[in-house]
Amino acid sequence: MAHYFLLPKLLYLFLFAVFGSALPYLSIYYDQALHLSSHQIGIVLAIAPFIQSIACPLWTIVADRKPSWHGPLMAVLLAIGGTSVMMLMFLPEWLAQEDVNANTGDKGQDTSRAMLFVAIIELIFAFFGQPVSALVDSATLKILGEHKILYGNQRLWGSVSNGINILLVGVLISSINIQAAFYVFGVFSICFILLALFTRLGEEHTVTASEISTSHPYEDSPLLKDHRGSNYASHLHPTERHTTYSPAQQTSSPYGRSFFGTLINTITGRGKQEQHPSNAMYGVEASRYDSVASHANTVFLEDEDRHMDLMRITTSVAALDVQAEASDMLAHSEGMPSLGLVLSRIPTIDTSLAAFATIGQTNNSAIGKSTLKDPKVWTFLLMTLLLGIAYAMVAQFLFLYLRNDLNIDPLFIGWTGPIGGVTEVSTFYVSRQLLDYCSVTSLITFSHVVVILRNFVYISLIPNEWTSTVIALSMQLVSGVSYAMIWSTSVSEVDSFFPVDQRAMAQGILAALFSGLGYGLGSILGGVVYEQYGVNRLFEVSSGITVLSLLVFLSKR
Repeated sequence: MAHYFLLPKLLYLFLFAVFGSALPYLSIYYDQALHLSSHQIGIVLAIAPFIQSIACPLWTIVADRKPSWHGPLMAVLLAIGGTSVMMLMFLPEWLAQEDVNANTGDKGQDTSRAMLFVAIIELIFAFFGQPVSALVDSATLKILGEHKILYGNQRLWGSVSNGINILLVGVLISSINIQAAFYVFGVFSICFILLALFTRLGEEHTVTASEISTSHPYEDSPLLKDHRGSNYASHLHPTERHTTYSPAQQTSSPYGRSFFGTLINTITGRGKQEQHPSNAMYGVEASRYDSVASHANTVFLEDEDRHMDLMRITTSVAALDVQAEASDMLAHSEGMPSLGLVLSRIPTIDTSLAAFATIGQTNNSAIGKSTLKDPKVWTFLLMTLLLGIAYAMVAQFLFLYLRNDLNIDPLFIGWTGPIGGVTEVSTFYVSRQLLDYCSVTSLITFSHVVVILRNFVYISLIPNEWTSTVIALSMQLVSGVSYAMIWSTSVSEVDSFFPVDQRAMAQGILAALFSGLGYGLGSILGGVVYEQYGVNRLFEVSSGITVLSLLVFLSKR
């Protein structure tokens, strides 16, 4: 069975190698090669977050309606988006040649034209290339089928690939030049496109609408916390099966007691979970879901009029289903769980945004206005938006700050990838334990304080100092912790606000506020402040918005 799940691992590996190559260094490229101002860079960087909130659900609808198109669709989208990014590599030379032919010598006109072309390229990649991440999540759920609990094991490869490639590209830029980032981007884009072209989904299992129940097999409990009582087993979905495991199975359980052991098994594929995806646990009687998504995520239906609603909910229901199953298994497990299992219960930003594909369905339960009017709910969502703005103001210009203001070599800037990735995944790993022992209020407050302290540490750093390089890199540890803690805690809290049939949409709203609207506004505001008042004021404004976000959150707790 392990070899069967090699495909989603490779999809994540190649895709996040693409995302971890040229894209993180674009702000430096825009500054050095195209001579855009910080304000202009902020505007073009804001395009992707805004467009992503629309493009992810749109292409997810297409993939869910036509599962046989899923692989080729991923290939075509990345081919279009990737080609647009590769055009950036030739843009400076083309603009220089145009200046020679026109004989203008107007630098202001040059940067305006450069920004126009960059904005068009960013728009193309945001609409076609960025949503491929959501489609890979969807494809993985469909490939796994009833073994969807292994989703986190596959996704882990993306995190590893992203961190390694950010470091690799940093080394190449330092040794060669920034053009090297585009060559790495092109190579891995071709690898992903070829793999996606041979990815076939939806051809093995066909179901009808009558075979799929629209009820949900899990209770109205938050995603990351378990509040089921002793009568939980009596309320299980009729299609769920129970399997009892003896203590003798513990030694070979995929949820071993060693964190590093399970991490190695997950990465190498040697874990027994993939050979026997039966969701075994520590001598407890645990339920295994054969719910809506277990069947719906592999459907292949040609009668579009009859099954339109069913196909549209496939991805969002499958994602919510795997989160619920992983949360339930973690609640029943003892000792250290599998890293892959932990990642399975935390949705990605892109998959959460895909929930907007359910808007307009006849069987979709809309979020009630009364819930949104609850002060505790709307203040939490407003906090998410404000924190997204504050976080993006620093994150979108971090590489530019490290290179231009601290004069740190790209060789060391590349280390931000693996450092931040390791701490982010590690924080996700312990997020459930943190929620068990700490309140949501304390975790959210801690995350805000960490962001503020990080900003003031950046302000204190001195350019061209070795100690500044070390401290700046160590701040990625802080950033990884704060982001993972905010996202995992926010998902849990939002799930507690809404009933189960509204959680997918609620998570979509959460992702759109933080990573969509928040990141877009943060990019624009950050560019203006950076350009007009300098980098120290950028950190100060970001800290001020973070304080405001925390006050809004605490006001109704």
